[in-house]
Amino acid sequence: MKKLLKNIKLVLIIAGSFLVIFLANCGLTSLTVEAPSEANANQVAVFTLNCGTEPRIVNTDPPYTTKLIVGFMVPKSWNAAQNTTVELISSEKGNSTLVLIPSAEKEVVSGLSWPDAAKKRFGIGPNLLDDFEWLVYRSVPTYTFNNNEDIKFKVKISSKVGSENSLCRLGFFVLSSKENLRPEDTDYTKYAFSNDFSVVNGSGDFVDYVNPQLAKVEPVKSLDNDFISLTFDAGILETGLSNTDDIYLEARGITESGQQISVSTKVDKTRLKPLGGKKYRIDIWPRGLLNVPDNEKLARLEYYFTDQTGSAKVGYGNTADPFKYTFKCP
Repeated sequence: MKKLLKNIKLVLIIAGSFLVIFLANCGLTSLTVEAPSEANANQVAVFTLNCGTEPRIVNTDPPYTTKLIVGFMVPKSWNAAQNTTVELISSEKGNSTLVLIPSAEKEVVSGLSWPDAAKKRFGIGPNLLDDFEWLVYRSVPTYTFNNNEDIKFKVKISSKVGSENSLCRLGFFVLSSKENLRPEDTDYTKYAFSNDFSVVNGSGDFVDYVNPQLAKVEPVKSLDNDFISLTFDAGILETGLSNTDDIYLEARGITESGQQISVSTKVDKTRLKPLGGKKYRIDIWPRGLLNVPDNEKLARLEYYFTDQTGSAKVGYGNTADPFKYTFKCP
C-alpha cells in the first residue's frame, strides 16, 4: 500500500510539473516599444507598448483569469508617479486605465514592494548611472482567457518628463498578475528598454545616464552637506593623467551668494584612491573640504583632476573646462 501511495504521489508530481511546463510554454508575446527619441522638458511624452497573448491552456477549471501589470522605469527627477497615466487598448478586452500599485503592497514572490521587486528583477538596464525608479501599474478589470484566444493589445503610457536635460534609456515590462515576478519566468513576463531618450530645452546640468564618462558623481543628487563620491575613469581615452596613478582633486565651490572658495593643495585629503582598471575615486564632504562658512551654502561645484605638480589637468570631455556638479535636493 505504501509503495502504491508513493507511486501515485510520484505520478501526481510529474503530472503537476508537466502542467507547469506546459503552461509556461505559452503566455505573452514579445514586447516592442514605440518611443520618441526626445521630448522638451516638462512636456508630456507618449510611449506605446505592443504585446499580445497566446493562451494554450486546456482542461482548466476555472479558466485562466488575471490582471495586467505594467512597469515603467524613469529618472527619479521626473516625479512620474504624479505625472503619468497608463491605458490598456484592446479591441477584444476593452480599453481601461491602470492604477499605480501602492508602495506598501508587497510582490508575493520576492516579498519586496513592487518597485523594489522590479528593480531587483530588471535593474536599470543599459544605463550606467543609477538614479531611476520603477513605477508599477495594475489593471482594475480581471481578464479571462480561453484556450487559443490569441489577441493583440497596446499599452499607452503618457508621462510628463522632468525639467533636467538628460540622456537615458527607459524601462518597460508587462506581466500577468497571476504569475507575479517569478525570476525564472520568461513567458508571462516581457520587458524591454528603449533606445536613447533625451530631455531637451531644460535646465540644470546635462545628465548622461548612458555613456561612459571621464568623471561622475554619486549620488546624482545631493546637498552640499552630504558626502559624495567623485570617480575618474582614465581608461576612457588618452589624457594627461593616463600614465600616472598619483591623481588629485582641484575644486572650486560657488556659494548661493556668488562667493568662490577653492582648494588646490596636493595632500592626502585631495588624492584619489586607485580602484584598478585605471579608475580612481575620492569621497568628500564638500562643506568640510572647502571650509564653507556656516552662513553660506554651496550652489555648485566645479573641479578638475590633476597630477602632483598641477601641470597636467583634466576637465570636462578632456578639455580645459571644469567638470560641474549642481547641488539639489535628492
